[in-house]
Amino acid sequence: MTVKRFLICSENDTSWGQNSSSLRFGHFNPAKPYAPQIVTGTFAVPFDLDDSFWISARIAKRANNQWKKNYFVLNRFPVGFCSTARSNIPDCFAKLFKPKSMTGHCSIPKGAYNLDHESIHWCLANYPTMPYGSYLMSLTGQQLVNGVAGNTFQLCTEFDMTPQP
Repeated sequence: MTVKRFLICSENDTSWGQNSSSLRFGHFNPAKPYAPQIVTGTFAVPFDLDDSFWISARIAKRANNQWKKNYFVLNRFPVGFCSTARSNIPDCFAKLFKPKSMTGHCSIPKGAYNLDHESIHWCLANYPTMPYGSYLMSLTGQQLVNGVAGNTFQLCTEFDMTPQP
């Protein structure tokens, strides 16, 4: 998997919108298909994130010069945002947020997180291999505290799946 860029999902998204777009991603090298991707930049988290946020993902696939919406739909993961990210993209989570532990209570404090030429292997630990092609993922989350809606966010990213030899 090779991430191309983070995008602004909608003009109404003021929480994360412009803040997450300062990451730069290295290009895929077909001569080195197993090499991790190099990521540089800053990722800003506008509020504390923990497992009180539910998340869902909608993935569109690029085909016939247009996005085929809802190619994959992943609704309401059984655990919250923080634990889901930690268990599904462990290499990225460990290098970006530098947690004290990869087990136990999961929390991401508000702030800016820097990556300086970090090599990240984008393995989706709990998912089967996706068909190769171009994809656009929209990740939506909302905080629920005692049944009351709180902070919301939406992150979009464009990525490619390439066949491995």
